[in-house]
Amino acid sequence: MSDTEPLAGAPAAGTRTRAAPLMLLAQRDFRRVWLAGALGGFMRWMDVLAVSVYVLQITGSAFFVALTLFVRIIPMFLFGAAAGALAEMVDRKKLLVFSMFFLSGVYGSLAWLAWTGSLQVWQLAIVVFFSGTYWTLELPIRRTMIAEIAGIENLGATMGLESSTTNLTRMAGPFAGGLLFELAGLPGTLFVGLVLYTIAAIAMWPVAYDRARPKGEKSGFFANIMEGLEYARTSRAIKATLAITIVLNLFGFSFVAMVPVIAKNVLGLSPFPTGILMASEGFGAFIGALLIAFYAKPSRFRQIYYGGTCLYLVCIFLFALSPVFGFSITLLWIGGFGVAGFASMQSALMIASAPPEMRNRIMGLLTMCIGVGPLGILIVGSLSEVLGAPTGILITSSTGIVGMICATFLWPEMRKRQDD
Repeated sequence: MSDTEPLAGAPAAGTRTRAAPLMLLAQRDFRRVWLAGALGGFMRWMDVLAVSVYVLQITGSAFFVALTLFVRIIPMFLFGAAAGALAEMVDRKKLLVFSMFFLSGVYGSLAWLAWTGSLQVWQLAIVVFFSGTYWTLELPIRRTMIAEIAGIENLGATMGLESSTTNLTRMAGPFAGGLLFELAGLPGTLFVGLVLYTIAAIAMWPVAYDRARPKGEKSGFFANIMEGLEYARTSRAIKATLAITIVLNLFGFSFVAMVPVIAKNVLGLSPFPTGILMASEGFGAFIGALLIAFYAKPSRFRQIYYGGTCLYLVCIFLFALSPVFGFSITLLWIGGFGVAGFASMQSALMIASAPPEMRNRIMGLLTMCIGVGPLGILIVGSLSEVLGAPTGILITSSTGIVGMICATFLWPEMRKRQDD
């Protein structure tokens, strides 16, 4: 594969270019893997809201709020490539099931400590870190599993459905987290984590999954990582996707850490309406991802990816300038459509660009690039601590827009339709 190859994303001529997502959900194994991801995603976003509000109440510091999200995402950068390499050497399904049971135990222990009033901030950081470590494993492994179970010819519909589910949890999780926090406090939120991850593990256990195995001799752990890096270097499609992923996670998604701060200090909101504000982005992304699942053509994959990224950055830039609750919700809702385009096509382009035996390693590299987000969180948290949260978001989102302009010059094909 040469450095001048066209960006991948279209299946071979004559294959199905779109499958109904509801037909995919009719498949038992697909449905179980999908459900496990949905439950984990719901808990993840409910946890993000509840922990952010709790830390803000305890410390009153925007930087410490940002630090909690840093601890949650840093495992992606530290372990992302390793997770993809490990997935080539072990039973992927069993690894995920064991991780879910382990995480449910962690949530249960922290719920008990919170209920008895003996929970310390460093102990809360443990559950946040373990949650992020599971996320690091789940993203490359489960997404590859669900794509292979559905069939690569159904990649657009699969990733659209996956993204719509993820964004539904981004909407429902903060909403439920804000409500639950006001009714039951942090202990109630942590206890729900025990329940949901246990159900997810039980749902995943019966899945029959025959993974794609590498051809020839098995490579060692570090050899797997190096082979993934070398393959990524030769592919224009993968390099473009990874670069844009870094831009958005470094200068775009980091704004999420400051939403509770803006909600309280600028908009004067309590935890429940703060959850509604955070949920608005997920609502827009849910609708956008469903439209992609049913209607996106492979020839438009890269345009959807590029355009969605740009739309999201512009919306959060305007969000930082908004002093009105209703306008802020509207901007995040519109930005959600951008998230849908980015998230759906991100995995689709990566999986379509790699052979079966390389997919987990390539998805591991994607996870590692997502993991640069903590650096952006520290940047926006530090800027917000000194200049205020709106100014911090303005600076970082502006930098992200400049990054996308640079990507336009490096990979101009991202803005163009690809011939089927």
